[in-house]
Amino acid sequence: MIKKYWHFVFPLLMLALMVFIFCMSAQPADDSSLTSSRFATFAARHLLTNFREFDAGEQSKIIAGLTFIVRKGAHFSEYAMLAFLGYLWLHRVKAGGLIAFGAASVYAVTDEFHQSFIPGRSCELRDMLVDSSGALCGVIAAFVILSIFYCLIHKDVQAWGTWK
Repeated sequence: MIKKYWHFVFPLLMLALMVFIFCMSAQPADDSSLTSSRFATFAARHLLTNFREFDAGEQSKIIAGLTFIVRKGAHFSEYAMLAFLGYLWLHRVKAGGLIAFGAASVYAVTDEFHQSFIPGRSCELRDMLVDSSGALCGVIAAFVILSIFYCLIHKDVQAWGTWK
């Protein structure tokens, strides 16, 4: 009974994530930078115990570096999650991993194109590569996790990666 509903859950989660990505990409550059720098500032204050002891210039440099990492990490993780969900949805399809990776990568390209119309934003090949790398890692993670669960449930290690 519950199994049949999973075919609706994963696409709905993917759709929700795609809407989230679209909304984040629709933010003007100033708003997007503010969101990232707030997160970076929070991280700096909580991860670096002596952050408050640095002078304002040092703090700005640290926050700028962390902001870059936060932005690229967000790109990577959004598309990793999108492809992860896609693979969970399509894992029984013969080329499910390839489809999930391809769909997430195509969405990354369209997202970057969308950003080119937003004030202060641009379409960047580097971000497309980060997004696609995230998608690839998402598919690999989903494959490994499903394989482990399948082997544990069926107690058959030789069945690794096979979905009967």
